[in-house]
Amino acid sequence: MQWRWFELRTPHFNFTSCVLVPDVYNLAQRLERFHDAYAQLAGSQAVASPPITVLAFPSHTTLTPFLPLYDGKPANLSGFFQRGSDENLIVVSFVRNNPAAMNVIYHEYTHLLFRRNENLWPLWLQEGMAEAYSTFEVSQREVQIALPIPSHLRTLSEGSLIPVQTLMSVDHDSPMYNEREQQGMFYAEAWILTHYLMNGDNPLLKPRFHQFTPLLVQGQTPEEAFTNSLGVTYAAIDRLLAHYIHQGVFPAVQCQVSANLDTNHWSTARFLTPVETAFRLGKELMRVKRVEDADLYFKKALKMAPASPLPYEGLGLLAADKTNHTEAVDWLKQSFDHHSTSFLAHTLYAQQKLDLAMDSEGRLGAMPGDVVRDIREHLILSIESMPDYATAHQLLGLLALSQDHDYSEASSQFTRVLELQPENQSTQLFLAQSNFRSGNKTAALNTLEFLSQHAHNHDLKKEAEELLKEYKQR
Repeated sequence: MQWRWFELRTPHFNFTSCVLVPDVYNLAQRLERFHDAYAQLAGSQAVASPPITVLAFPSHTTLTPFLPLYDGKPANLSGFFQRGSDENLIVVSFVRNNPAAMNVIYHEYTHLLFRRNENLWPLWLQEGMAEAYSTFEVSQREVQIALPIPSHLRTLSEGSLIPVQTLMSVDHDSPMYNEREQQGMFYAEAWILTHYLMNGDNPLLKPRFHQFTPLLVQGQTPEEAFTNSLGVTYAAIDRLLAHYIHQGVFPAVQCQVSANLDTNHWSTARFLTPVETAFRLGKELMRVKRVEDADLYFKKALKMAPASPLPYEGLGLLAADKTNHTEAVDWLKQSFDHHSTSFLAHTLYAQQKLDLAMDSEGRLGAMPGDVVRDIREHLILSIESMPDYATAHQLLGLLALSQDHDYSEASSQFTRVLELQPENQSTQLFLAQSNFRSGNKTAALNTLEFLSQHAHNHDLKKEAEELLKEYKQR
C-alpha cells in the first residue's frame, strides 16, 4: 500500500497500477494495437467482452502476495487471466525494458480472446495458443504471431519430450502445470505442438487440425477428437514433433490487415484514493480465493473511509462468494445507503435475494410482489449503468420466466445474454423454455436437440434430454 496507485483508461482496457505512468501508457497502447489487429482478423464480436481490467505490479515480488495458491503457496506464475461475469482480469508484473513482460501480457490477453473455447480445448492447446500469440508483433498493416521462442527451444533441446498422449491429460491441478521443475517443459511442448499443427511443415495435418474443435463441440473427448481429426496415432505425432524440433525451422504466421495499426488511442489517468486501492486489491484477492487476505483489505478500507460505499460493497461481494446470502444483502444495502451506483452491487443484491427465495433443491417458487419489484428495480439500475452486463439480463429473464410469466420478455432477455455470451449453454436452455411457452416451439425443440447432444455439462445435457422428451409429448 506504500505505492502510489493510479487508474489509466483506454477504449478497451482499464489499468490499475503503481508502475510508472509512461510505462503503463506504452503498455496500454501496445495492448490496444493487439486488440485492433485481432478485431480486424477475426471480427469485432471476437473481442467483445465485459470490461477488461489489467492489474500491473512493478515486480514479481510485489505480485506474489496476489497470486493464486497452489498447495498453500503462491503459484509459480508471472501473470494470469481470471474470467468473470462482471469483468475480465489480467494480473501481471511489468518490469521496464523487459520484453518478456510484454509477452506475458499478450499471453494472458489471448486467454480472453479464446475464452469461448475454454470449456472445449484441453489445457495444452489453451496454453500453446496463448504462447503463439504472446510473440505478437505489428508494423503498420502487417501482423506476425507464432515467432520462435528461444527459451522454449532451449528447454526442448535440453530435456526429454513429454509423450503427446500424456500432454493431453494435463489439467489445472496437475503438477506438470503448477510445479516449477515441470512447468517449463509443459509450456514449451504445448507451444511447439500448437506451432507444428498451426504452421509446421505438415500439409496433411494442418487442414485436418481444423476439425479438432468441431469434434469437441460434437461431444468427443480431447483424446478422441485429436486422433480422429488428425488421422494418426500418438506415437506418430511423437515422432513428427521430434523431427520438427530437430530440423529447427519455425516459420511465423504473417497476416495483412486493412487499417494502419501504428496509431495511438486516447487515454485518461487519475490517482486512486487509498480506499479505492484497498477495494481493488481486496477484490483481486477474492477472485483468486484468498478470502482471508481479501477480508483484511475490505476491513482496512472500512476503517479508513466509513463514508465510502466501496468497503460495504467489498464485504458484500465476499459474503456472496461464501454463499452467506443474508449477510451479503445486508452489506450491499449499506453500500446503497452510502450512495453506491455499482452495476455489480445492484446485480449481486438481486442475485442474493433470488437465492434466498429458492427452496432446498434450488427451485424458485412464487415470491411476494414487493420482493419481485425490489429485485427488478436493482436489475434495471444495473443494466442502465452497464447495458452489456449479461448476468443482469439473465436474472431479469429468470424473473420474467418464473414470476411474471412474461415469456416474450424472458426470451428477449435470454437472447440478449446469448448475443453477449454465445457459448452460454445454460442460457440456451432457459431460452428454449421461454420460447416453448411463448409458442415458438420449433426453435425450442431445435435448441434442446442441440443441447441434448452437445452440452458440455452432464447435468445440463440430462436436463435438456428430459425437457425435450416432455415437450415432444406435449
